[in-house]
Amino acid sequence: MSMTVCPGCGLVASAAGGPLPDGYGASAECWGRYGELLARSYAIAEYRHVHQLVVDTYVAQHPGGSSRQEIQRLALCLMTLCLFAGGEADPRDGPALHKQMMADRPDYFHWLQPPPQHDLMTAVDVLAARDAIEHERLVWAWGRDVWGAWEPHHATIRQWNARALAKS
Repeated sequence: MSMTVCPGCGLVASAAGGPLPDGYGASAECWGRYGELLARSYAIAEYRHVHQLVVDTYVAQHPGGSSRQEIQRLALCLMTLCLFAGGEADPRDGPALHKQMMADRPDYFHWLQPPPQHDLMTAVDVLAARDAIEHERLVWAWGRDVWGAWEPHHATIRQWNARALAKS
């Protein structure tokens, strides 16, 4: 059986031949695991409070290309990941924060060279959770792991937050 390696997180998995996600630097196999993780977030109420952290972490670990949409998606996810990691916001506030961050149609986001992320936690690690408490612990650990990898860009991301949230 042939194996694939996810370009974002480095997940090695048996090639299942599924569709590649559009606009994400992920293998079809990794994308499928992320879909399983999202299904849990939607189906199990006790998992929902960290849903935005799951989304932001996955996007930050699997950035797409350099189109305007891909740059904006990554910027927003890194910006809220920054706030979550710093204890400045709760993941339940993520959608409202994203809306606020895009309110003035910012044009200052730019491509950030993704750091290596092949030795970090992945969605598969979070899928191993046996209950809601372990799920939350693993999601936070994953989020901190991925946020830490973006350290070379922390100052830029904090500047984007300051600019986007200055009106609040």
